[in-house]
Amino acid sequence: MASFPKQRALWASLSRRALISRPLVTSSIQGQMAVPLEDELRSAKPLSEMPGPKAYPVIGSFPDMFKQFDPKAYHKYYLGACAKYGSTFRMVVPGFGPMVLTTKPDDCEKLLRITMHNPLRLPMASLKAVRDNAVEDFFEKKGGILVENGDEWWRVRSRVQTPMMKPKVVGTYLQQMDQVSVEFMDRIAEMQAEHGEMPSNFQFELYKWALESVGLVALNRRLGCLNPSIHEDSDALRLIEIVNDIFQALNDTETSLGLWKLFPIKPYKKLKERHEQFLDIAVRSIQQTEASILAQDPDIDHEVSLMESLLMTEGLTKKDVVTLILDMLFAGIDTTSHTLGFTLYQLARNPEIQAKLQEEVDTVLGDHEGPLLPKHMAQFSYMKGVIKETLRIFPLTLGVGRTVDKDCVLSGYAIPKGTVILALSMVSAWDEKYFPRAKEFIPDRWLRGRPLGPIHPYASLPFGAGTRMCIGRRIAEQEMYTFLARTMQRYSVDYKYKDVDILTRLVFVPSEPLRFSFTERRK
Repeated sequence: MASFPKQRALWASLSRRALISRPLVTSSIQGQMAVPLEDELRSAKPLSEMPGPKAYPVIGSFPDMFKQFDPKAYHKYYLGACAKYGSTFRMVVPGFGPMVLTTKPDDCEKLLRITMHNPLRLPMASLKAVRDNAVEDFFEKKGGILVENGDEWWRVRSRVQTPMMKPKVVGTYLQQMDQVSVEFMDRIAEMQAEHGEMPSNFQFELYKWALESVGLVALNRRLGCLNPSIHEDSDALRLIEIVNDIFQALNDTETSLGLWKLFPIKPYKKLKERHEQFLDIAVRSIQQTEASILAQDPDIDHEVSLMESLLMTEGLTKKDVVTLILDMLFAGIDTTSHTLGFTLYQLARNPEIQAKLQEEVDTVLGDHEGPLLPKHMAQFSYMKGVIKETLRIFPLTLGVGRTVDKDCVLSGYAIPKGTVILALSMVSAWDEKYFPRAKEFIPDRWLRGRPLGPIHPYASLPFGAGTRMCIGRRIAEQEMYTFLARTMQRYSVDYKYKDVDILTRLVFVPSEPLRFSFTERRK
């Protein structure tokens, strides 16, 4: 990282604080990290001795993957590989090259430590290609923090992480987010009365809630997604459908073993087409927000919105801000809505846990009739455990990936520079070694004092960790807490259908329609 020398010291300090914060676990990495790298490499076994599927010239481990890889449930391939080859194994993926996979939390921690100064994430290469070749060179070869690495990633990330992750800034949107959730509770009542349960497209209703919520932060205004008379051809609803298609096309393109680089396969063409439509609608929405900002009376005090704050940030161009807002809209629809779908399912399947959460909500809110306040959010300790436990059992991604920019040692093997390493935290989060009674939904395990034993902080990483941790984490958590608080305050939820599993669409999605039944609580 040659650029921004004055910021590198700050970055290193932030990285250390982010990675070393381990309140209940004594790190086993500290002693390992003290060993000089030269000595580690000298005593390490060569990568060729690491177990894994046989690799062939050009096609790599494709024959092994071809027999078992399902692009609609590709996590199952990795679960099978772990069972066959052990907790650390290697494979050669066409289009990616050599890859090391590990389910050890200590390996994950070490990986994040050794890459914290230059966290080269697995690129969504097809999305970056689409943006690099966008209409009228819109992105100017600067695709944003979602797809960039190195200096260009850090140039933007270093300037946006404070306004986006500062609790006070996110908290300014709490009352508006709460209002969206309150309105959605009325929408649930309407659907329950009309159908006797939630319709089979309830997931789309959750998408509407999610876009309306993230739109408050990204665009500083309501989009009207919850308006019962909203037209199906409205920009907001089209945006949801387009983003769903982008996720599917991106999933299919990225799992095509690099074929899209050789010729324009159908998923890549769809990705490009839908991304152009997404860009058109999103930019139009951003322009509307910008116009309303410019129309404000400068002599009247008002709360500075996130967009205003970013536009006034030195070192960010207007296109940097626009690209970030695009990514907030892109990433903010599927993620929170899927997590809440999984959460409602777990609460429905575990009525005693649902009752305990309802009791906490009743205790915290009491007779309070106004909007949710920061003091309420701070007291939802069990609710936070419910979300953490949901994300442990139903994570949104496989884990954390990095390309190492120097030789290193992992699990006793010498890993050459340029190797992709994927820490399969999804698998470690299901492992009895790290989570006793791993198949059970037990939010209490996350409570202070850790009643089921200490939890390795790198065994479940739904938001990543370190300098490349999800920049929208605080926004997403606030959205989900307001939703759950209002749901549990008003309803009990039930589910009587087929067990829900996960399917892959870049991020994991519920495998079944979310046909919940909501019953008004009597108080």
